[in-house]
Amino acid sequence: MLGKSHALSGGVGWLAGSALLAAAGHAPTAVAVVAGAAVSTGMALAPDLDHPESTISRSLGPITRWTALGVAATAARLRGVSCRHCLTGRRARGGHRGITHTATGAIILGLLAGVLCALAGPAAGLWIVGLSVWLASHAALSSGTRARIGDMLLPGRFRRLGKGAHRFAAAVGAILVAGVFVAAIHGSAGAWWWVGLAVSWGCLAHSLGDALTFSAVPLCWPIRIRGCRWTPVGTPRWMRFRTGSPTETVVVWLMAAVGVGSILLLGAVW
Repeated sequence: MLGKSHALSGGVGWLAGSALLAAAGHAPTAVAVVAGAAVSTGMALAPDLDHPESTISRSLGPITRWTALGVAATAARLRGVSCRHCLTGRRARGGHRGITHTATGAIILGLLAGVLCALAGPAAGLWIVGLSVWLASHAALSSGTRARIGDMLLPGRFRRLGKGAHRFAAAVGAILVAGVFVAAIHGSAGAWWWVGLAVSWGCLAHSLGDALTFSAVPLCWPIRIRGCRWTPVGTPRWMRFRTGSPTETVVVWLMAAVGVGSILLLGAVW
């Protein structure tokens, strides 16, 4: 799926889950809903850090590109050492859609985030929320919009930097958006352990979205399927679609409808 579709799936999934809890009489706080949706939206882009050309890998130019190369190399190495079928032949797929596209990987990352937030509280939670909002802004806002926001900090200054000024201004704009969001929720979120749930769901939503495409993902790793721990799994082939196809557009509109319905339900309960 496209980056924007992944981001939407993360946020909508969190909103839908919050709406279901509210309908069952266990309504989460407004801050947990809004901040959790932001974290899920941003983290729904995180699994593609194993691909140097993904949205997240291009977000900070060489910095995230080099990070993506390192993640891809590590994922490829893990694929090889954990399953001999993946060392040679048609199954040799490198690092993309490896450990970052598994349910196990999503759970581990969420547990780490949850434990860190439970121990450190706002000191960790606000950083994770800020990072997630920064990532989400790359999917939700065009580079031009982010650049204009960044240019508000130092009017006209970025243009003097010459080549690459637009990208730098866009990065600063995303940071400003994240900073404003974090400042708005600072001191009002209470416990922070739930951030781990949002991180896990965001990563898992990404993998589930890719499972709808023809490439599928090794969602069940490390369970062996047909002799391989990294066998791609997904929906029945007749239900799959190509990335960026009209079918994906329909899926996006359906997710948007679910998101709007969830917001209306939460508003009614509150």
